[in-house]
Amino acid sequence: MLAFVPIHLIVVLHYCYVLQIVRNRAYSFTANISVEGCTTSTMQGQYCNQTIELLSCARSGNSSGNGSVSGFFNQSMVLCRNNFETSCHGDGEMKIYSLEILRITESLTISVQNLRLRPLDSIGNSSRIYLMCFARYGAMPLATLHDYSGDLNQSPLVIRFPKVGQWYISILALHLAKEIGGALSNVSKVCYSLEVQELECPLGKAGPNCSSERYMLQTVLRKYSTPFESYYLPDGGDVISDALNFHLEPLLSNYSVGGLDSWTYFLLDVPRGAAGGNLHVRLMSDRKMNYEIYARNGGLPSLINWDYYYVNKTSSSGDSVFFVLYNSSDEKVDFYILYVKEGIWNIALRHLNSTGDISDGQTTMSISLERCPKRCSYHGACKSALDTSGLTLYSFCACDRNHGGFDCSIEIVSHQGHIWQSIALIASNAAAVFPAFWALRQKAFAEWVVYTVSGISSGLYHACDVGTWCVLSFGVLQFMDFWLSFMAVVSTFIYLTTIDEVFKRAIHTAVAILTALMAITK
Repeated sequence: MLAFVPIHLIVVLHYCYVLQIVRNRAYSFTANISVEGCTTSTMQGQYCNQTIELLSCARSGNSSGNGSVSGFFNQSMVLCRNNFETSCHGDGEMKIYSLEILRITESLTISVQNLRLRPLDSIGNSSRIYLMCFARYGAMPLATLHDYSGDLNQSPLVIRFPKVGQWYISILALHLAKEIGGALSNVSKVCYSLEVQELECPLGKAGPNCSSERYMLQTVLRKYSTPFESYYLPDGGDVISDALNFHLEPLLSNYSVGGLDSWTYFLLDVPRGAAGGNLHVRLMSDRKMNYEIYARNGGLPSLINWDYYYVNKTSSSGDSVFFVLYNSSDEKVDFYILYVKEGIWNIALRHLNSTGDISDGQTTMSISLERCPKRCSYHGACKSALDTSGLTLYSFCACDRNHGGFDCSIEIVSHQGHIWQSIALIASNAAAVFPAFWALRQKAFAEWVVYTVSGISSGLYHACDVGTWCVLSFGVLQFMDFWLSFMAVVSTFIYLTTIDEVFKRAIHTAVAILTALMAITK
């Protein structure tokens, strides 16, 4: 019987200590990230010894359908060139150029003109030379790390729908010194004029031959909402005022002759600081929809170039952790892009050609920027916090005790299950009756008080922890639970010793002070 008491109390102590939850303190950590870079933007490379030449650009007006842009009409062209005198380099030598795309561009064409070998009386054939071009968005291109590549001596490099921002182009000459017809060529350098053409559609147009409609959506702030929450609506479009949706059919592009589909582009701006929000896209129709959705940041999306897409319930970007699809069907599309990147986003609708007429059904579209997905599914509160720079507002869901997940949509414990678990947890403290009864029979009244109060305080603490009822503040109940459980174990061992009562009282007092300090300092 004597062995039962300490064993039981040790189990109770361990159980309470494990369940001790710190709710009034935040733990922080630091992370050091070192970024090495060159002091000047025109010098790059591992040792900052490689010069970057900025291409000079000028708008040349509407393209007329000649040159390398043959077949493109109704487009304006930005022409960028380098300095011909400085664009000479030897075998295996790389030169790097940069340019900045300021507007949504249909294509970027990189080509070389006036290719010459040096010295002028060299023995060689320029057609046998590899003039490799590597292009990369926002970073230095290498032969082993690039976005696009091609041999400019064979054909121009065409980049469809390039992103807005800084582009870097590197040119690498290969096979200058090569045996031709039994003789080694004496080519030491190759010179050229680099030409980059940006093709832009007129305002409101996009796509191949500028035949598709493009709309710049206006930002409408939500009333009584947190910062950066807004809807996106077409300027002067058919808006449904109560829901802030807009009808889609009047905005769709026409089919081309013999075309199987048509594309319609919607552009929207996610402002700086709003990258911690979520982009919500919804389509609802009264019939089966023939739409595919493609989204891309910084550039126009296409069938082969997108950041996120939705074709149907079984074909989408569902594998991405930043793409969440909700309750979509043949008549409804509903998805979120989580923690959307700031900048210009392009959402393209591909409307598949069918025998039915567009006007046969009505489709409404809604695009909004929200802080928390689905309002935390009404099972939590949407919290916001600034990053360390204080420039970006991030949001997250603080779920209730029965739900979890980033949007609180996962039921961790059912309501009935939570009730039974709470009852079992609170009722388990009735085990303190056994040691209290034993102490009372032994006339150990001090130990009886400790055991009884320990069981009661533990029950009150667990009742507060599961959300039933809090007779005192959570911190006070937590302290009482930990301290009295520890005191119960110590009191049992002191009672079982054979030392004098004077020493027992002294040990009791010392242990009470030490355990109180341990509990209050956590």
